[in-house]
Amino acid sequence: MRLSTLSLIILPGLALGQTLQPMAIPPLLDADTFHLTVAAHTHQFYPGKNTPTYGVNGPYLGPTLLLHQGDTARIVVENQLNEVTTMHWHGMHVPGEMDGGPQSIIGPGNSWMAEYMVKNPAGTYWYHPHPHMLTAKQANLGISGLIIVQDGEEAQLDLPRTYGEDDFPVVLQDKKWIANGEMALYPLGDSMLVNGTPNAMLEVPAQVVRLRVLNGAVARIFNLGFDDGRDFTMIASDAGLLPAPVSINRLLLSNGERAELLLDLSGMEGDTLTLMSYGDELTDPMPGSGNLILEGSFLNGVAFPMLRLVVGPPTANPVTAIPATLVTHTPPDEGESVRTRIKTLTGTGMVAMGQFRINGLLYDMDVVNDTIILGSTEVWHFVNNTNLAHPMHLHGVSFYVLERNGQAPPAWEQGPKDVVLVDQGEDVKLIAYFGEPAGADFPFMYHCHNLMHEDHMMMLQMMVVDPQAAVRGSQRDASHVYPSPTTGLVRYDVEFPVEHLRIRDAMGRVVLDQARGPFQGTIDLSEMARGVYLLEIVGHGQRSLARVVKE
Repeated sequence: MRLSTLSLIILPGLALGQTLQPMAIPPLLDADTFHLTVAAHTHQFYPGKNTPTYGVNGPYLGPTLLLHQGDTARIVVENQLNEVTTMHWHGMHVPGEMDGGPQSIIGPGNSWMAEYMVKNPAGTYWYHPHPHMLTAKQANLGISGLIIVQDGEEAQLDLPRTYGEDDFPVVLQDKKWIANGEMALYPLGDSMLVNGTPNAMLEVPAQVVRLRVLNGAVARIFNLGFDDGRDFTMIASDAGLLPAPVSINRLLLSNGERAELLLDLSGMEGDTLTLMSYGDELTDPMPGSGNLILEGSFLNGVAFPMLRLVVGPPTANPVTAIPATLVTHTPPDEGESVRTRIKTLTGTGMVAMGQFRINGLLYDMDVVNDTIILGSTEVWHFVNNTNLAHPMHLHGVSFYVLERNGQAPPAWEQGPKDVVLVDQGEDVKLIAYFGEPAGADFPFMYHCHNLMHEDHMMMLQMMVVDPQAAVRGSQRDASHVYPSPTTGLVRYDVEFPVEHLRIRDAMGRVVLDQARGPFQGTIDLSEMARGVYLLEIVGHGQRSLARVVKE
């Protein structure tokens, strides 16, 4: 295969005479109300090559948002693109109407404000667009940014947290370039950007430093390690700190996953080391491996450099030791689970070609696939029968991995997460507490975070409902639905004229939808299978929900 002139300039680890560039560090914003403007720009990643981009408050990527647990976050998103977008707060525990999924469309020239209580523990989260079938395009062109949440428990630990001095954001993305300098929408690129910087280098102090690493790539899985084979310390996964630091020398990081890493560089002033991705060690089904059926890339199946670290003098008040313990976790007990949902992944294809399904289904914005009771704990079991690995993401919750192929997960995977990599042939069992509501208008997504697969409809929807609360309408819910459990007839009595009755089964499917007269009546469930159903009563702009058990 013959390299193009542009490829010879930009391929890290393969090109000759490459010039290292200081890694860009996005500005840190700490505000009562954040203002984010999404717009089209032009940016020179390489001299003389003008590249069309999308960015947030700038030409590429966006600022890092600093949130404080217990505060109210207010974020105004203005869309200056010529197409629709949304903004999803990935990993944040927010109601469905604030989650920024495909239903929360922001039209060209319009704005949307998200407002929510910051409930997450200290950790590294992120934001990115989520419009249906446009997510990969918009994220590839540059719309994303980090969110750092701080809390009192993390503040008590002696950790690096001076942004840009000993605490650094590190957004990893591979890119495919075409001759005119544009970024192609392609699953596996031929060169690396770190915070939007090619051939990136970072000056770091000779002390303990913190790297907040995000796999922001479209599809490539990174296998992190350092060129000298050193161990490094992982202190946090997607959704918060681990119980204790874990020493590792490799870390698989799939799309959307985050990890906080500590490096002890004490006494290393004047030295250099390089953060690598060891693609030659990936299993064949992982995008980025040397599997010949995958879309072509010079970075596939090889070890390649991503970020050069140049060690300088320590700061005035350096952190010089790594804590022995971090935070206490109390994961949900499996005995508390009200049900187990098995999610089987099927299909055969390439990273950007083919169609992969969850339980045989493709995304339909008008279909809710699962209904979950607010405040409940569930076990989800992902079984991968496809030919590729898939990073599976749940909106609105954090979860804990219970088992990987029937075995306890490794120590670095035992903290709170919101993305889990499921390799070909694997089954992964996780447990989650569903504490945020999401109705039929703004349900939560669950999907593969390979953005090509997501846009090709490897995504489903779930409602999280409180059957005791009215979704909207009067200040008090005066609805009565009884008896439950029942063997047949159910009576309803509400304080508004009823236009429709809908009953959904445990999978979220509508099994009954009919008009009714005002205020009260009966429903016959005698022909329905035993199980739990959700009764939705709608009328005159009001809606009430009730859980009904059919015996």
